[in-house]
Amino acid sequence: MGRSPVISSEISIAASTAQVWDVITNPEYAQELGNAFDTNAYLDSDWQLGSKVHFKYTTGGIVATGKVTKRVDRKLIQVDYNFDGMAYVEKFNLSGGDYGSTLQVFSGPYGEDVDAQKIVWKNWLQKVKELSEQ
Repeated sequence: MGRSPVISSEISIAASTAQVWDVITNPEYAQELGNAFDTNAYLDSDWQLGSKVHFKYTTGGIVATGKVTKRVDRKLIQVDYNFDGMAYVEKFNLSGGDYGSTLQVFSGPYGEDVDAQKIVWKNWLQKVKELSEQ
């Protein structure tokens, strides 16, 4: 059996790491960011170490629940999920300073939908950039 694909994507943002961090973790932006994944989707969490992260739809119900397993303020968030015994991870790395940032996302593993997921993650990164640079 071959390795399952993991997505790695990054974007440069003309905003401070504090601004980008706020966009990622502030519930006020959750639905705008979630729509980059799918219509009416969003992540619900307080983003603290050990907290649950719920992938939800505004039209009803929790689709998946993960847990914040690593967190370094304004630098790193890792969310681990378990889908029927299969581990899935999302890691958000933020670097930079007061005048610009780089946001990297690592996620996976994925199955046959890996190409579609690459597009979704690029859309999400673009939305973070757009909101952070306002």
